[in-house]
Amino acid sequence: MLHNREQKGAALILCLLTLMLLSGLAFSVLYLTDSETMVNNNYRSSQQAYEGALAGLQNVRERMTPGNAAPRLLVGPTAMPGNADSIMYVVNPHDSGDTVNLAGITSPSSPYYDAEIQKELLSQGMSFPPAGSNYTALQPEDPVSFGSAGPNMGLLNYKWVRVNLKANKATSPSTNGSIAAGSPVCYNGAGEITAAEINVNGAPITDCFQGTGGSNPPNWTPVYELTSLAVTPSGATRMLQMEVAQDPPILTNGAVDSQDNVHLNGNLTVNGYDYCSCACTATDSKGTCTAWGDPPGRPGSCDKSKYAIYSSGTVDPPNSAETIVSGRTPPYAENQPWPWNMDDLVSRYSADAIDVTTAPYNWNCSGGDCGTQSNASLGTQPSTPPTAPVDKSTPGYQVTYVPGNVRLSGNGSQGFGILVVDGNLDIHGGFSFDGLIVVRGVISFTGGGSDGVNVYGGIIAGQQSLVDTVLGGSVNISYDQCALPQSDKTQPPRMLSLRDINF
Repeated sequence: MLHNREQKGAALILCLLTLMLLSGLAFSVLYLTDSETMVNNNYRSSQQAYEGALAGLQNVRERMTPGNAAPRLLVGPTAMPGNADSIMYVVNPHDSGDTVNLAGITSPSSPYYDAEIQKELLSQGMSFPPAGSNYTALQPEDPVSFGSAGPNMGLLNYKWVRVNLKANKATSPSTNGSIAAGSPVCYNGAGEITAAEINVNGAPITDCFQGTGGSNPPNWTPVYELTSLAVTPSGATRMLQMEVAQDPPILTNGAVDSQDNVHLNGNLTVNGYDYCSCACTATDSKGTCTAWGDPPGRPGSCDKSKYAIYSSGTVDPPNSAETIVSGRTPPYAENQPWPWNMDDLVSRYSADAIDVTTAPYNWNCSGGDCGTQSNASLGTQPSTPPTAPVDKSTPGYQVTYVPGNVRLSGNGSQGFGILVVDGNLDIHGGFSFDGLIVVRGVISFTGGGSDGVNVYGGIIAGQQSLVDTVLGGSVNISYDQCALPQSDKTQPPRMLSLRDINF
């Protein structure tokens, strides 16, 4: 009997120990659940802050679309950081009780403090804080600014977006480590390049707003930094930075830019005087133009800076049957640095182009060869070559993409806009085109057409084989800046990079 009672006592202790163990496990599970919930909440808040900061960047980027109308249009500063009116903030308070002002943005004790601008200025050897004159007037991002139909961005958690021009070494990685800090950073359509690396008339440019002229295309536009801070109601913060730039207009080095050697033959005329800004001022007894200059009433307008032919290879010296003219001496340049990225040009213009393998053309381009095409219509050519800038909104303008080699034959082929050939182009017969012709490989004018070839605009020919660029037959090629692609004012600046900022 005593033995049984002792066993009953041991069973009770065992039950109590088991209960304590289960209770501990239960509390541990509750603790882990609470911890995971807190982790999830923190992650969710962080993601909300990230999305809010990104929304701010994208909203401001869209507002920088050149075609926008005020007050939607946002024009960034034109002065480099460290100068007057060089730092702009677009502020986005949650509601009337949320104050987002310059005093808070520049105060280290404020939750809305911009600590990143301090790093950027100091990395350029500039003092901090910057003078008050460095800041432009705050730009509001509230629906009152745009009327009742405007966006309500206050609920998106971002508090401000800073807009300023990018300087070399302001952020990591720098654009060019061998160039001094502070040099403006430009976009040439293929990548970023510092102003110190762009030479015009023997001297580096001083800012990136000079891209509408000069003697060494490609063109360029300024790169802007957009920096966004988001703070959620729970206190989570994220800062993102985006680099943006408007696509520059295309300015070729001459009527023909060739990466390969250029062979001349036949009854050929290549003219580097800009048809858009120049006029014939003298002719010979046969009516052939012998001099080019300013049109009547437009003194100083004639652009004489372009070559007739610009080549990274060699150029045959013209014979008596070939007329190669430009405002440069000699009128052609050979063994020159090649400025174009053919992959970028092809992808840039083929994205929104009409592919000739689709309607209304339905060309068979199997194996990268589109064969011979007769009397091709690649847009509707205007009655006269352009003497005012044209773009995709101009009637008849068309961007055409040919995904391989092609031969255009017959006297009825014509076009207007941009022709991109992702291979070799052989023009055999008459062909009239106003605009830009981009050929990844070799371009050949082999003649044979009674109508001849007339191209107004510019030609960029890369190199895809050992066959050289051939200019021959009855061909007239004239540089015309107005026929070349302009910046698309209907599109926001291109996003060049996006990064998370630790602060």
